[in-house]
Amino acid sequence: MGNEMNTPAKCSDSDCHPNATCGEFGGYQQCTCKEGFAGNGSYCEDIDECHDHYTNNCHPPAISCINAIGTYSCECFMGFKYDDDFGCVDIDECAHTLLNDCHPRAICANLHGSYTCTCAYGYYGNGTICEDNECEQSEPCEYTEDCFKYPGSYSCFDPCSNYATLENPWRSPSNTYQYGSLFDWFHSDDDLSGWYRFEGRHDQKITEHCVPAYSCGTESPMWLNGSHPAASDGVVSRTTCASGHENCCRESTNIFVKMCPQGFYVYKLEGTQHNMGYCTESEDSCLGIDCALDEECGTINGVVGCYCKESSSTTHGSVLDNSHGYLTPQVSCGQQNIKVRFSKCLVEKLGYHSSSVQLRDSSCKAIIERENESYLTLETRPEKGHCGTQTSMRGNNITYVNTAYLTSHNSEGMLVINEFSVDFSCTYPLNMETNLLSGISSFTASASINVGGISNYTVKMGIFQDSDYTTQYPGPEVCLDPSATLYVGFITSGPLGSSRFVLIMDNCYVAPTPDQHQGMRNDMKYDIIKNRCPNTNEPTISILENGQSLKGSFSFEMFKFVEGFDHVYLHCEIGLCDTSRYNCSANCPFSKDSGAASSDNFQHVSLGPINRKVKNTSSSDRGAASLDRKLLLLAVVLLMLLI
Repeated sequence: MGNEMNTPAKCSDSDCHPNATCGEFGGYQQCTCKEGFAGNGSYCEDIDECHDHYTNNCHPPAISCINAIGTYSCECFMGFKYDDDFGCVDIDECAHTLLNDCHPRAICANLHGSYTCTCAYGYYGNGTICEDNECEQSEPCEYTEDCFKYPGSYSCFDPCSNYATLENPWRSPSNTYQYGSLFDWFHSDDDLSGWYRFEGRHDQKITEHCVPAYSCGTESPMWLNGSHPAASDGVVSRTTCASGHENCCRESTNIFVKMCPQGFYVYKLEGTQHNMGYCTESEDSCLGIDCALDEECGTINGVVGCYCKESSSTTHGSVLDNSHGYLTPQVSCGQQNIKVRFSKCLVEKLGYHSSSVQLRDSSCKAIIERENESYLTLETRPEKGHCGTQTSMRGNNITYVNTAYLTSHNSEGMLVINEFSVDFSCTYPLNMETNLLSGISSFTASASINVGGISNYTVKMGIFQDSDYTTQYPGPEVCLDPSATLYVGFITSGPLGSSRFVLIMDNCYVAPTPDQHQGMRNDMKYDIIKNRCPNTNEPTISILENGQSLKGSFSFEMFKFVEGFDHVYLHCEIGLCDTSRYNCSANCPFSKDSGAASSDNFQHVSLGPINRKVKNTSSSDRGAASLDRKLLLLAVVLLMLLI
């Protein structure tokens, strides 16, 4: 074929290699390999352009070249596409809805190699999902309340009863930068988010006048450009300014302020830039500062505050055991919390660092409380694992054990970690609450509930063998007699202190599957609680507590009415109801007009398998059953022979 191609004779593509074509060149016709292939026309092979710098145009920042039969492609990072003239160029995902997953109510912002979705004003979500934001579209709350939006609903709350306290003496205007101490002196409020109250020994407020740069413990102190509201004004918007070197308001932002009936102010603040912090009013003198009896007002390093007296000899907050040199704290064992208090001045007098007193979990640190004396107070819950708390059982009691750690300064002024420790404990009688919180049994279930984006709660469910709710099933499997009564209990743990929320058991049922969606099929489940009320068709169901506190409980004879299944699962829908907004009591029969149906953030919990206990079979019964099987087998064999 090669000789024919060098003559004026004609050729056709069929005479050439499949990756070659026939063409005329200088009066002759010959087969020539297609672009991307090399050879003499009779034979053509693929060119690997990716290994030949002269045959590919993949310019940086292309991340790779991918060879293909007869061609190649240039790959770019995600968010970029390859252009022959410019290399990898940014894809504008916001140019068309097919290129992004932003919600129609979201604003798409193109970035270099990526994009963001942000819900427009009046809408709430992550940008890919946006729903109506009632807090921005209307004014659903009282003027004295703040509105907090969360998925599916919103919450109104009084910031005067739900705030965090900032107790930082460095915020004083008299705390100015001294040359050479910037590293230790510099502070910022870049981690703030929510409602706050500024408080030292007495209440403080954000300064209402320009404060020079490098004062109040930060580079750019922030002050209130205006006046504070009166109590009758409710929640108001105000502007804060950040002072610069030659400008009293080089940066500004809006905050919300409310004067509480008790006379103090609360502020809704968001994180500042790293070099900014809020400045609070503080006199250079001690006028108006009321210290504890074991303290006196003074100025140390330019900071006015309450400092321990040199002659302080108090031992009320904690006792010094002279025989061992140990500090013995006050321990208060409450139903909701365990408090441990040391005398702040005694701790400092013994050389320990008051700001580093902590429990086993280092995030649980002491706070300063001032009454007749100044105290370092540590707080935890009677709950296994909280702040590192451990448990031990003895008889019908459970003991919670933890350790308080104190650190001191060495000769160079550096901290010596865990130089001194104090063990403490609290003992409680076993009941439903202590059983579930202690984690004694592994046969429990739990759900996390975030209420209004303000507080996180955990609800635990367990089953008990007795009506006193003192004995749990050990797990991991539970077997019940068909006539046994199952006692189900719930307990809620969350922020320490009082709560306006109560636990609601809305729907509870049993089903032969752990899958809640399959279990919701009417032909596979049996209702125990429906719309917060017991199933009236089953007289063994008894609800002991629902919608009254942070606990809940009910009982029933499970296998009396769950027929045909030997293994079932218990499912419940639980939530927290805000008693300040709704009628949370479980009034039966249930009425949607009561308003109790509007409780917040229901979650699903399930527990199982719970097995029906099979009766033991006697030896005679087992022998008869074996004989029957043998006779049946013999009959089958005879039948096969006859056939």
